[in-house]
Amino acid sequence: MYNLQFSIQFTNTTNASQDVDVWFKKNGTNIDNSNSRFGFAPRKGVGDPYHVIVALNFFVSLAQNDYIEIMWKTTDTGVSIEHYPTSSSPTRPAVPSVIATLSFVSNISA
Repeated sequence: MYNLQFSIQFTNTTNASQDVDVWFKKNGTNIDNSNSRFGFAPRKGVGDPYHVIVALNFFVSLAQNDYIEIMWKTTDTGVSIEHYPTSSSPTRPAVPSVIATLSFVSNISA
């Protein structure tokens, strides 16, 4: 049993609210009941998109050579996964697009 955790930096550049579904696949097949829907506000203004980080964790049973995919679909192409470079005044590190962690939890499977 493993705990899959992720955070994704999304941005919405449209003038309307948008939804994004994020779910998991195991070995190329959707995992039942793994989808989450996130709602995003419209952009704040021209050149000032709405930013949000979505995050959650999910427990999954894995065997040797299994693989996991994080999938996503949006209601509009104006929503994207984005990264931001290092910044100054004050100096800040870059913002990654996605952070994913897979941690072993137990030999007991569900």
